[in-house]
Amino acid sequence: MTDLDTARAGVYSPRASRETLTSHVLRWPFARLHGAGPTYTLLEKILMNYKSYLGKQFTVIDNEARVRRDDDIKKAAVFELDDELPAGSNLGDFKVIPKRTIVTVSDVKVDDSKNTFVFAQPVDAPPGTPSGWTKATNLEGGLLNETVGLAPSQWALAPQGKNRTVTDRNALVRDGAPDFKSKNKSIPAGTFVLILEESSGTNPPGRFVRVCGGEIDGESFVQGEEIGWTSVSNLSDGCADFYTSAGWADQRGPNACWDHGQFVGQKLLVNIIGTGGELEQITLETMGPYFRLVGEAAKENLQIGIESAFRTFAKQKQLFDGFRAKKPGFNLAAAPGRSNHQHGQAFDLNTRGFDGNPVYDWLKRNGARLGFVRTVNKEHWHWEYLPVEAVQLAKRGKFKRANVAV
Repeated sequence: MTDLDTARAGVYSPRASRETLTSHVLRWPFARLHGAGPTYTLLEKILMNYKSYLGKQFTVIDNEARVRRDDDIKKAAVFELDDELPAGSNLGDFKVIPKRTIVTVSDVKVDDSKNTFVFAQPVDAPPGTPSGWTKATNLEGGLLNETVGLAPSQWALAPQGKNRTVTDRNALVRDGAPDFKSKNKSIPAGTFVLILEESSGTNPPGRFVRVCGGEIDGESFVQGEEIGWTSVSNLSDGCADFYTSAGWADQRGPNACWDHGQFVGQKLLVNIIGTGGELEQITLETMGPYFRLVGEAAKENLQIGIESAFRTFAKQKQLFDGFRAKKPGFNLAAAPGRSNHQHGQAFDLNTRGFDGNPVYDWLKRNGARLGFVRTVNKEHWHWEYLPVEAVQLAKRGKFKRANVAV
């Protein structure tokens, strides 16, 4: 039993440990990812907050931080008859949150162009200071690297380390060590389980896990009867009904990953604010490594941000069709299913150029050490999380593949 399990006498909940966490990942072991076999690594603690902006304060930096209408975010809101007017304002004036106002953010939404808007609520502001939806870029930092939820978003209990859903229809129950022999019975697909123990003498460690059933109570997993041992590959992160739905099985759906024209499975996505206040998506399994990269760069006063990351099949098709039709604004794009941005490990980062640009120079020195590799010729911004390959490159003092000449 873990410290979290024993502390709650049968109730598994992340809430007790949250005050000790930062807003992002503190420790997330390198996962076995694309090109390196199946993923067996499990989280050791509760290490993530999928809406990292909650509980933080931000400063308005724009002189014209206009509030947007609730019913049409593209239009600016104005003071109406029932509104409290701040000093110097009149009915019909645009609602503006004054520069240097401290605000909290209670919600985030995105328009059709990926522009991010936040619901800003002033803190200790003068009477009449408006609250409401405004552009993320009106706040200092533009909410860069804040996480704003998971995709899909419908959870009985979001991933918190040990809670899982059985997703293999042949999830065999097994004896324990050393042989983990089948008991000739299985766990029904869709069952919510909690991991109680991981195998230590298997290759790799954690290949099998001991689980129990239970019930979801708010943000907690209430432990039920022990089920036994099963392969960790039979389980998916978090507790959700969508895992057994036809939508999750759709190979061209919003979570479908492709590699060189082959469907390679579904992956959970984290919504994250990129450069320019645009919403991007990264896979849950790369969230920890990415924030390690961000944190290490910050130690040298460098800010790393995402300019593009995961792309859905539909988005890649739109880019490819636009390129093929020679539409204005559409650049060279791979066919859907063949883009590096569809397998879930590619990041276009804010390098701003080749040698001489601080972020790029830092990535050259440190990217491979942290699992990131340059993989595309003439694209200084394109890095991929490939930890096994990166280890070998780092040993040789390299940071890019041999085919990357420029």
